[in-house]
Amino acid sequence: MKFSSTITIQYDTPFSPFPARDCHQALDWLRDSGFDGAEVCISHYRGLDVKDFKKELDLRGLSCSNISTGQARTLEHITLLHEGVALRQAKTRLKEHIDAAKILGCKVTLGLIRGLGTPGHEQEEKAAIARNLEEIICYAQEKQVMIILEAINRYETTLFTSAESCMNFIEKDLGNPDCVAVHWDLFHANIEDSRLDEAIDRMGSKLQHVHLADSNRHFPGYGHLDFEAVFRKLKAVGYQEYCSFECFNLPSPEAVKAQAGPFIRKMRQQF
Repeated sequence: MKFSSTITIQYDTPFSPFPARDCHQALDWLRDSGFDGAEVCISHYRGLDVKDFKKELDLRGLSCSNISTGQARTLEHITLLHEGVALRQAKTRLKEHIDAAKILGCKVTLGLIRGLGTPGHEQEEKAAIARNLEEIICYAQEKQVMIILEAINRYETTLFTSAESCMNFIEKDLGNPDCVAVHWDLFHANIEDSRLDEAIDRMGSKLQHVHLADSNRHFPGYGHLDFEAVFRKLKAVGYQEYCSFECFNLPSPEAVKAQAGPFIRKMRQQF
């Protein structure tokens, strides 16, 4: 099992204890705290040299777990549920993410860049996303890059809110391609998946990334989730991919920075 944490290199995010301007400090913190890699937020590729960023990771002995892609929806309003120019831009951006992931040796998260969805229109919107993903999946297969579909709770989207709904979409709507798997976030799962152990069993080998955040989206230990039970189950099923911190900077950025390393060491010692 490997550990990463969200950092950002372009725009600030509440999920990183460092602002974008302090990206190198964030990488130093990951190295010094015992992380294996970085989960990096990338909105666009204007002025970004991915190979240079890879060198910064290599200098610190770090890998990249995945590229977080949601900033483009928020900042540029492009998704797979748009039409015309916005849809073409979303597809192009996802291909750029796949190109970057090939260089970084990581996965690409398919989060809210897929679109928020509209209540009552879920079936037609899933069909539209599946249709618009066809060329993206082909491109990912060609590049040998994995796309991980993130389950996000019902208060943020109407689509793919649980482990079950992600698996159904991958298996039935997408035809179960090898290059598409599930990105499972414990904050969202606490809302949507009634039994976390059963959700892990349902995803099986399709579980390829886990986000760590407590029930209130604080740092682990400040809500009511039983992280030891989750890690025990992950170990039991042979999970060997990344567990990545994506929690708000609560109770404070300083607490996140100070407590991440001890949390990682404790989980490694126990599991």
